[in-house]
Order: sequence, then C-alpha cells, then structure tokens
Amino acid sequence: MQVYEEKYFKIFIVDENVQFRNTLASRLRLQGFSVEFATGGFHLLHILEKHKDCSLVIMHEDMLDMSAEEIISLVRTTKNKTDLPILFISHGGNEEEICEMIFNGANEYIIKTENFQPIVDRAKKYFTLLKNS
Repeated sequence: MQVYEEKYFKIFIVDENVQFRNTLASRLRLQGFSVEFATGGFHLLHILEKHKDCSLVIMHEDMLDMSAEEIISLVRTTKNKTDLPILFISHGGNEEEICEMIFNGANEYIIKTENFQPIVDRAKKYFTLLKNS
C-alpha cells in the first residue's frame, strides 16, 4: 500500500455532518493524507484566505450558511480548477445538478454511497497530478 505522506498536500473536508466528515477523514488519514475540516462555506473561505497549503477540497452538499454552488463560485474567484480541485459529493445525481456544479467550478461530482473508496481514489488521483506537475 502506498502512503501519501506529503506535507504540501492537505485535504479540507467541508461538511456539517460530523459522522460523515470523521469517517471520511479516517479513511483518508489511513492512506497517509493530511486532513482538516471546515464546518461551512464562510469557514472554508476564511481558511483558504489565511492558509495557502490547501491542495484539495471535498465538499458535501449545501451548508447552513450558504449553498454549495455559492461556496464553489466564491472559491473560484481566487483559485482555478488546477490550483485547487474541488470534489462535490451529493445524494442526488440528476444531470442538471451535475452540469450546474461542474459549470460553477467543481472538478468532479461524486454520488454519495456507503463506499468511501471512490472519494479516496479521487484524492490519490489529485495527489499524483500535483506531485507530477
């Protein structure tokens, strides 16, 4: 098993659901990733403003303080898709929502299941892309 211990690759999980956030973080940390949390849109924007070491954002649907679409749009005012990939996780999967999120700046759209492996695989993909650039 490859361990992804690179100090410059930090993942931020944006989710108000503590159980989902902690489980996903545990799965990512088992792979050697550095993981931090943001509890909402304003919190994420504050973190990104103060800390320049964020390499990947994993966001799960709307937050209480703002919609996921708004969060992604605001992040994209300062960071492009290459500089800061965003994975959007949703319960849904209708074409309109998928297209809207990708159009607004999400790099990928993942339908939420009990299996966290697709999310971990995407984190590995972006780690490899960043490491090789």
